[in-house]
Amino acid sequence: MITKIILGILIIGFTLSLIDSAEGLVEFKKYKVINSPKVCGDKLYSEVDERIAKKGESSHKIKVCGDRLCSDFSEKLKPINKSSPYGQFRLGVALDLIQCKEGQELVIRTTNSLPDCIKSENIKKLREKGWAISEKVQQERFEEFIENRKKGIGSSITIKDFDVSITIIPEEINDKRYLAFDGNGWHRLHNVEITITGENFEESVRTKTDDRGHLNMPWPIPDNISGGMYNIFATDGIHEFEITIPISPNLAN
Repeated sequence: MITKIILGILIIGFTLSLIDSAEGLVEFKKYKVINSPKVCGDKLYSEVDERIAKKGESSHKIKVCGDRLCSDFSEKLKPINKSSPYGQFRLGVALDLIQCKEGQELVIRTTNSLPDCIKSENIKKLREKGWAISEKVQQERFEEFIENRKKGIGSSITIKDFDVSITIIPEEINDKRYLAFDGNGWHRLHNVEITITGENFEESVRTKTDDRGHLNMPWPIPDNISGGMYNIFATDGIHEFEITIPISPNLAN
């Protein structure tokens, strides 16, 4: 019995010495496993897997392009209505600087303190029902915003600070016709989707702005495009730009 025990100890020791001296062997370590949900961006992996599976795609490798899943690039950007009171609020406009359409006045909801624009003749009834805070309380809050800005606290931006521009210039590069899109004021380091629409024609292209919100993109005009007026619509999910321009047919065809 003692002989067997000694023999076992010698075999274990010999095996360990081989492992210590061998090169290229896998080193096994023990780790404490903590059960915690895995996160992909602002989604649980399980949610992302489910979304990708519904599209018939593999979730083995989840790739992200910018601030979206690469698999989402086929989806249209859904811009928020930046001119609405809630849209202005999301952009960081202070409550007292939010602008309403003509004939409407700004009120603050009682339940969530969010802004809303209401027809002037309906405001009194809404305040009586407790749907909006009283005029006195609202004025006190707005005065506090004004005082804080005087002290350098808080934002002073308005909806006008979110105006964007695009200049469209026809160019010819290596005998190929282009429209050169050049714009400013867009969301920085963000994708801008530009859609060109005409009679029996529609094409969407994407370009990414730089760290100053500047975009620059040449668009090759298809050779078979017919001459006429074309609508140009651009959005980065926050800002919008729209214009109608003429595009001449390719006379070389």
